[in-house]
Amino acid sequence: MEPIPFFQIEQLERTKPFSMASNHFHDTYEFYYLLTGERFYYIHDRIYALQQGDLVFINKSELHRTTGKGRFNHERILVNFDDRFLQPLASLGLSVQPLFQGESFLLRPAAGEQEKLTGLLTAMLREEAEGRLSTRAYLQALLLQLLILLERMRREQPEPLPSEQSEQQRRVYGIISYLNAHYSAKLTLDRLAEHFYISATYLCRIFKQTTGFTVVEYLNFVRIREAQTLLKQTDWKITRIAEETGFDSIAHFGRVFKQITSRSPLQYRKQIRV
Repeated sequence: MEPIPFFQIEQLERTKPFSMASNHFHDTYEFYYLLTGERFYYIHDRIYALQQGDLVFINKSELHRTTGKGRFNHERILVNFDDRFLQPLASLGLSVQPLFQGESFLLRPAAGEQEKLTGLLTAMLREEAEGRLSTRAYLQALLLQLLILLERMRREQPEPLPSEQSEQQRRVYGIISYLNAHYSAKLTLDRLAEHFYISATYLCRIFKQTTGFTVVEYLNFVRIREAQTLLKQTDWKITRIAEETGFDSIAHFGRVFKQITSRSPLQYRKQIRV
């Protein structure tokens, strides 16, 4: 049975302190548009301070998380969609591929651009809520307009918006880079702290304060993301993949993999190949 193309849009307002319960990544693309308020947004290995009107694009399999900043009140629109939902757009002869190549990014639209974005997203919300004739095609048409608008904005924005760069944040960026490069090693908090000449307690505290993740959470997500790539691209046995991604046992690997993906490694491989 052919999988159904995935598209979801949600508008949500919060009036109390909120941070995402866990870091995560997924096999869909994501747009996060901040209508009001402020947020910190962790993307891949950097922290960005979002303000009203900012839009974040999250590519597939990119680790991300939002946390509180300044006032508690904020309102956002979240859009998720997969490659199958995009497929009909290619037949129009309009290329939106540059948007999906490379890393995630943050845009700070001008007032006029914010008005256009809000209009398109509001039309998507209304269309999905009403579920009228040819809803999917209509949503795809609106999405195409959104993608073209964003690609134009990217080309016109002279420089990428900088990430947060306090002394603590720069130190944590170094730790993140080290974890990304050495995820397959037998890492411990004590060894990591010794490498960066700080105490394990201090390392854990600044990492959590900066990213919203614990060190173990982050390392597990990096390892599982790499394991997913190996499950897709190789015929290696599960035992070898567990070893290559730094897990000390296949039982531990299977437990963490299912906790993060809600599937076993074998189920994931079977579904991906189907």
